Amino acid sequence: MMYKRWIATMGATILLVPLLAACGSSSSNSDAKPADNADSNKTEPKTAAADSFGSDEKAEILIRVGISDEQFEQKYRNVLKQKFPNVTFTKAPTTIKLQDQLAATPPDLFDQGYTNLQELTNLDLALNLDPLVKKYGVDLNRFDPYIIKDVRSYSVNKNELLLIPFSVQPFVLHYNKDLFDKFGVAYPKANSTWQDLIELSKKLARNEGGVAYRGLDAGLNVNRMQKQLSLPFVDAKTWKSLVGSTPGWKTLYQTYADIYGVPGNFPEGAKHGDGRKAFLETKTLAMYPHIVMVTDTDFVQAAQGGFKLGITTYPVFKDKPGVGTGLFGGGLAVNKLSKQQDLAFKVAVYYSSDEVQKALSKMGYVTPLVSPDVRKTLFEGNPLAAGLDLNAIYGTRAADPYERTDWDQKAFDIVNAGMQNFFTGKTDINSTMREVDEKIEKMVADQKAQTK
Repeated sequence: MMYKRWIATMGATILLVPLLAACGSSSSNSDAKPADNADSNKTEPKTAAADSFGSDEKAEILIRVGISDEQFEQKYRNVLKQKFPNVTFTKAPTTIKLQDQLAATPPDLFDQGYTNLQELTNLDLALNLDPLVKKYGVDLNRFDPYIIKDVRSYSVNKNELLLIPFSVQPFVLHYNKDLFDKFGVAYPKANSTWQDLIELSKKLARNEGGVAYRGLDAGLNVNRMQKQLSLPFVDAKTWKSLVGSTPGWKTLYQTYADIYGVPGNFPEGAKHGDGRKAFLETKTLAMYPHIVMVTDTDFVQAAQGGFKLGITTYPVFKDKPGVGTGLFGGGLAVNKLSKQQDLAFKVAVYYSSDEVQKALSKMGYVTPLVSPDVRKTLFEGNPLAAGLDLNAIYGTRAADPYERTDWDQKAFDIVNAGMQNFFTGKTDINSTMREVDEKIEKMVADQKAQTK
């Protein structure tokens, strides 16, 4: 079949970019030159095309990344050799502890997911790229402004640019057409709210022929909705948890309760976060909000078995129309300890070029750029995307970043761990939020005590 041939031809190139942090013209240019200003009377900043970045210098660049040697060859060496012909690119594997790498030979670049930037900021490793952006005339207007804003938010209280984005992971609502057809229910509409889909799920959740069918899942983790509502975990000044005192957190908890309060939406044996299995393996879940799965291995296997997928826009909150979840994806961060910061920066900028982004887009990695020419190449040549409403991917924008602190990851773990006890009725909302506040504040106090 066509999709099998496509998979065979794309098998090697798909290795180019790992799922959680996706990211050549023949000429080299040791320094990107700012373009001439057409009007000498204006003082607008000069910019250089990202495609022009490269270097003839001889050097070795170490990139810390969690991919195989084969993938590293595809993703870095093959992509960069024309623009950086005399640079040796070496993998610094994530299987080695970061502290050990830093003590031996520090990496020059970190292939880093946005949500993992705290790993670098906690150790003060991520270089502020703003001076280099100015020095080389990099045009940040090429990027979706919400993405740049979100990246800057990880620089707590500094608003620094800590990496150059090269991929985003867009979220959509996936739905199983067969289940909608089976029960005679109309497919979900674009721009639906969470409440719209909760009502729709009431027509789908049921037990039939001994099979428990579910209508809607809330998603893999609490941080999807938390980011969508731009909810902070901790007050950076008082160190107090903000879960119990922030109205939006109550909205989040209530939305979970409403989703799983629909009879049949959380049948016996279900677990918080198991929506993926129910959607793709048992095929008993009708609607699953998640990162777009067109290139996902499990989805490819399901498609081979005849699975009929539909996608539409990620569900929104009524008072936040058009606002999807927060930013997921990745980019390249320059190590403060690198002795080749300028060269490493050029590599990072080149990864954001239209040239590279078009190649990645065809493979299904969504660009952080606003360029229509790049965006229109998404899933080009992929028969599994045929018939899907790809406009859904760009139908919502990334939510505004919440005010971040150094304790957010552990605070998220606390919230996520207790969610099932809440929406299954083992604890009420007030008791749940009070307990979460207490656990977060104890965690923060313990962390602060360890750093004294």
